[in-house]
Amino acid sequence: MPDKETKKLFDEDGYADSFEAKVLAVRKDIEQKNTAQKTAEKQQRVKEKSTAKEERITKEERIAKEERADKGKRTGKEKETGKEKRTVDEGRILEVILDQTLFFPEEGGQTPDTGTLGGFPVIDVQLDGNVIRHFVRIPADDKSAMEIFVPGRIISGQIDFAHRFSNMQNHSGEHILSGLVHGKFGYDNVGFHLSDNTVTLDFNGPLSDEDILWLEKAANRVVWDDLEIRAWYPDEETLEKTPYRSKKEIDGPLRLVEIPGVDVCACCAPHVHRTGEIGVIKIIRTLRERSGIRLTILCGSRALEYLQQLQKAAEDTSHLTNMPREEIAAGVARILDENERLRQRESALETMVTDALAAAVPADREHVFLFTGGIGNLAQRSLVNRLCETHTGYCGVFNGNDGTGYKYIIGAGTPAGNREPVDARVLNACLNKSCGARGGGKPAMVQGSVQASEEKIRTALDEALDTP
Repeated sequence: MPDKETKKLFDEDGYADSFEAKVLAVRKDIEQKNTAQKTAEKQQRVKEKSTAKEERITKEERIAKEERADKGKRTGKEKETGKEKRTVDEGRILEVILDQTLFFPEEGGQTPDTGTLGGFPVIDVQLDGNVIRHFVRIPADDKSAMEIFVPGRIISGQIDFAHRFSNMQNHSGEHILSGLVHGKFGYDNVGFHLSDNTVTLDFNGPLSDEDILWLEKAANRVVWDDLEIRAWYPDEETLEKTPYRSKKEIDGPLRLVEIPGVDVCACCAPHVHRTGEIGVIKIIRTLRERSGIRLTILCGSRALEYLQQLQKAAEDTSHLTNMPREEIAAGVARILDENERLRQRESALETMVTDALAAAVPADREHVFLFTGGIGNLAQRSLVNRLCETHTGYCGVFNGNDGTGYKYIIGAGTPAGNREPVDARVLNACLNKSCGARGGGKPAMVQGSVQASEEKIRTALDEALDTP
C-alpha cells in the first residue's frame, strides 16, 4: 500500500458532501474489525511509529515491514480457510486509498463519516499516519464492482451529510463547553468521545450542580450570539504567541479551531461555521469521579430529539397520573408515599395471616406442608422459619395456585432430643424428579418453583416420606 499523504478535503470545507478522487490502491477481502480490535491496532501502529522514530529506521524498511505483515496475514487466512477471506453474509470489504477525500476518519475521539464511494457503502474510515484508509462493502457476487475500484481510476464519493452535520454540531458544542470550563474553572478536557448517539467530556476537576447550570446557560448564550468559528493553520511565529488547548503533542502542521472569546483548541475535525448552527446544547448526565467529572451532552438535532422524548414521557406521565406536567414530580412523590403506606399495611396483614396459619397447625405434627396464595416472599420465609422452630420434621410453604404453579420454601425443623435434623434436599430431589420442580439449597433450607397441582405435589411428598 502506498505511503503517501491523503489530501484532507474536509479541512477546506466541512459542508461539502460530494467529491471526486483518484484511486491509489485497493486491498481486497478485508476482515471487518470491531471497535476493540481497531483501537488495539491503532495503539500498535502508534507504538511502531514511535519505535521507528527512535531507531531512525528508513522509509524503505517501514514499507518492507508492513508488506511482510500484510503478506503473513493473508497467507495465514488462506491456510486457515483454503480460500479468500470474506465476511459471512455481508459481502466483501475493500480497503481503498484515494489521493484526496472528504471522509473524516475516526480521530480525536470522534467516529468516522459514513457515505458511499463509487455508489457502495463506506463502513469505516481510519487514519494511518498520513494515509486515510476507506473500508467499502461490495456484494460478494458483484464482479462489476471490482472494475470501479482500480488504481488510477477517478471515482465519486458522497458523504452522509446529516450524519456529518450532527457530528459537527456536537463537536463544536464540546469546544464551547470545554472552553468555558477551562476559562472559568481552569480545568482541562482530559477525555472526549463522540459516537453516533452519545457525547462525553471528561474534566480533571469537580463541578457542582450550580456550576453545571451556569455552564449550560453560558454555553447556550454562546450559541445565541452566533459567533464565527474559525479553523486555520497558523504559522510558527503566530502559533508561539497563541494560547490554545491541546490534549496531546502534535507533529507537523497544527490546525486551530477558534471561537472568539470562548476557546482556541487544536483540532482536526470539521466544525460548523457559526455557533448559531449548533441550535442548542444540553447536558443530560453527570458522573462524578474522584479525579473529576464526566459530562454527557447532546447538541443540535440530537438535543432536540432528546427534549422531544422527554416531553412525550412527561405528557404520558401526566395522563397516567392525572396531574399537570409542571406538578409531575410532586405528584409522583405523593404516589410513592402512598405506595409505601400500602406496602406497610400489606406487610402487617401478611403477618396476621402467617400468625393465623402457624397457630392453626397442631403442635404435635412432625411434618407440615401449607399451601397458600398471595403472600410475599418475605412473609413466606418468615412462616417457614416459625414452623421450623415448633416442629421437628420438614416444614414447607407452597405459595401460588394450580394454574400458575407454586414457589416453595422447605426447611428442616428442630429435632427433639439427640435426633439428627432432616435434610431438606431430600424433598427437593423428590419434587424435581416427580413434578419437574426447579430448585435447590442446603440441608437446612431449599427453595424453588414447581408447575404442578397441589394434589400431585402432596402425593409426591407423601411418597418421599414413606420411603425409608
